[in-house]
Amino acid sequence: MNRRYLVDTTTREYICVALQKGQDWTPNNQDSLPKFMNSRTNKDQPDFELVTGEYNDNSFFEKWIRNGTNFLFRY
Repeated sequence: MNRRYLVDTTTREYICVALQKGQDWTPNNQDSLPKFMNSRTNKDQPDFELVTGEYNDNSFFEKWIRNGTNFLFRY
């Protein structure tokens, strides 16, 4: 299953915002998204940005979790 994530590269925290089921994307964690966005400690800095990407479970694990992500947001 593919998932669409937002990743804060400064804090290395992430949230899954959509799940792919067949050809369609279904929103996920929309109730938690405002809290996640408001909790970014660096959001007021001029160079603040979040990285977005679509990953299957294994490639996301290899790219972010194994390489030092320190926070697993529910998905």
